[in-house]
Amino acid sequence: MKLWCAIVLVIAALQPCTGQSNLIDSINPTLPAYHDVKKVNSVLLEIIHSNSLELKYHKVFEHPSKYHFQVIYTQINRDSNNVAHLKRHYLYSPSTRYYYPASLVKLPLVALALEKVDSLNKVYGVTKETRLAIDSAYKCETVEYRDTTAKRGYPSIAHFIKQMLLVSDNYAYSRIYEFLGPKYINRRLHEMGYTDAMINQRFNPHCDSTANRHTNPFTFLTDDSTVLYKQPADSNMGNIQNVAEHTIIGKGYREDAKVKTARDFRRNNYMPFKNENDILLSIIFPNAFPSKNRFRITDDDYTFLYTYMGMLPRESDYPHYDRKSYADNLKKYIYYGMTDTISDSAIGNIRSMNIVGRAYGFLSDCTYMIDTTTHSEFCLSVLMYLNERNVLNDGKYEYKTIGLPFMSDLGQAVMEYENKRKRKHPADLSKFRNLWTKKN
Repeated sequence: MKLWCAIVLVIAALQPCTGQSNLIDSINPTLPAYHDVKKVNSVLLEIIHSNSLELKYHKVFEHPSKYHFQVIYTQINRDSNNVAHLKRHYLYSPSTRYYYPASLVKLPLVALALEKVDSLNKVYGVTKETRLAIDSAYKCETVEYRDTTAKRGYPSIAHFIKQMLLVSDNYAYSRIYEFLGPKYINRRLHEMGYTDAMINQRFNPHCDSTANRHTNPFTFLTDDSTVLYKQPADSNMGNIQNVAEHTIIGKGYREDAKVKTARDFRRNNYMPFKNENDILLSIIFPNAFPSKNRFRITDDDYTFLYTYMGMLPRESDYPHYDRKSYADNLKKYIYYGMTDTISDSAIGNIRSMNIVGRAYGFLSDCTYMIDTTTHSEFCLSVLMYLNERNVLNDGKYEYKTIGLPFMSDLGQAVMEYENKRKRKHPADLSKFRNLWTKKN
């Protein structure tokens, strides 16, 4: 009884999202007791209960605030035209309390980078594969003219995106951040309706908040060094503080072998977890969202994103990642968890197109999963704070003992439920069928 009274599932008043005729939320502000679970439309609760997850992870369910615990499960039903109708189920109300998104912010940035390249293509003939030369104009900035991991030996927007999606590369993220600049990033996200988003930092420990206001010059060139477009250095002197609640985290922060006071994340990246989930949904199901809430990218861009979001590191030739150094589950937390080697037969049928975050004890995964043999599909997003000592930056987190096992168990429980669920119209997933043969 105590466990279930601690669980808030948003399920009763079904309200269509404004302008989104095929995307609805499942909302109920009540607290269903254990014996009432069967009396409410609590799909997510029933999945958790039927697999005894509330018992196995009782500490998390009893103290959801301590663990910053959020779960969003999106059920997908296709109509006779294969149009997806989405219904989001929330475990606990969406929160504006601060959490560190870490690499979750990479997904909106890769989409914005493709969007910006497409706009440049119309005027200058620039594409995501175009050769790049990157210069420096402010402290902590670095130059880059060659990239030996790329097939042609040069950096490009496409190659940075591949690195971000395949292994969550922080250096590549910083390059995309520099290409976009914080003014462009936040203006576009706010235009799209993500008004609480604030992306204002590279992932470079040598760059402070002042340096992160400045971005490098970029030059796009043909392979014979003809200049197509020059983007000058830029700066952002506007407000860089996020609007999240409770931005002071931890009882201490370890730096230079000393534990200092709690850290205030007011000047760090932030995006509500619900927004991260919706950005994933908008990329997988753009037609479920009004045009103003979609990224302005091409069909080829969407295919490119699906390919590298779903690919394992070892499946890529350029960039190449050694299986011993880059495990299959490097950024596949939901469903796979601690499984570092995924069989070829399993990955041939089941794919996770996702983005993850992992830093300071915060662990997150937003995924769209498909099983092509059963025509099952669903979206699942999970956020947890796994830092029992509540000391940041000391590397002592419960990722492997609580977080990854939970994400694996819940992902497999939802997949089992979806495989058994009766659908009026089976999903046609043929557009994904050949994406993960070698793509470089």
